[in-house]
Amino acid sequence: MPVKETREVLLRVPASCRPKGSRDRAKTELTESIEEYTEGIYRLQEELGEVSTGDIAKYMSVAPASVTTMLKRMAELGLVEHTPYQGVRLTGKGETLSISLLRKHRLLERMLVDFLELPWDDVHDLACKLEHYISEDVTDRIAKALNYPRTCPHGNPVDATENDGSFRLTHATVGDRLTVVKVTDERREFLAYLLEIGLVPEASIYYKSRTPFGDVMTLEIGSDGETVAIGRDVANSVWVCPELEELAPEQLHTESEAETTRAPDSEQARSKA
Repeated sequence: MPVKETREVLLRVPASCRPKGSRDRAKTELTESIEEYTEGIYRLQEELGEVSTGDIAKYMSVAPASVTTMLKRMAELGLVEHTPYQGVRLTGKGETLSISLLRKHRLLERMLVDFLELPWDDVHDLACKLEHYISEDVTDRIAKALNYPRTCPHGNPVDATENDGSFRLTHATVGDRLTVVKVTDERREFLAYLLEIGLVPEASIYYKSRTPFGDVMTLEIGSDGETVAIGRDVANSVWVCPELEELAPEQLHTESEAETTRAPDSEQARSKA
């Protein structure tokens, strides 16, 4: 009977790629779930201020009992403070984690749109998955490769603590000329609709009218003045700022002269010093 030759196998699969048992899988899924909940609570705090377990259940599309179980685990990890019937609040540790996750998420969206040329309405879900698997170092390298963008493709600040000065379109006044700053509802079908009507970041809009009942707003979008009507549910997720007026040529000339006049003074001040 021939002797079977024993060969030495030098190749090894990296630890992170090895098949995981059910217990390991549960641990990994739990980690991702904790991060998603933490990020979700941060978004809700920004949106609502005080957050309840019911708010979280609606946002995550899960049963309230699942939220209660998760909050207990998150409290053990020092991510949230939760008093039954009194709301939920992220701790400093939880806020730091959320800000980091949002930075990763928004940079990934920007990379997927700018480098891989994926549609802007098709990157949110993918970024949600990838954000849990990249380190801070990789995130920093992505930011550098993208020349440190300030926003994601939907206009939301990469630095979640940045106040961009925008307000909801629902708070605008008829007759306002506005510029779209960001969109906070990133569901695929919602983004596809906004793209279809041109209501995207940096778009110029004129708030033409509003119905006395039903809160239907009529907008003129873009330079061609295309007219669209949107409801309150759409306007709530679109954030705007007053349209910036371009300086007239004589104003630019005056500003330039002022800078030229100031420059020698600065040189003289340095020479006297």
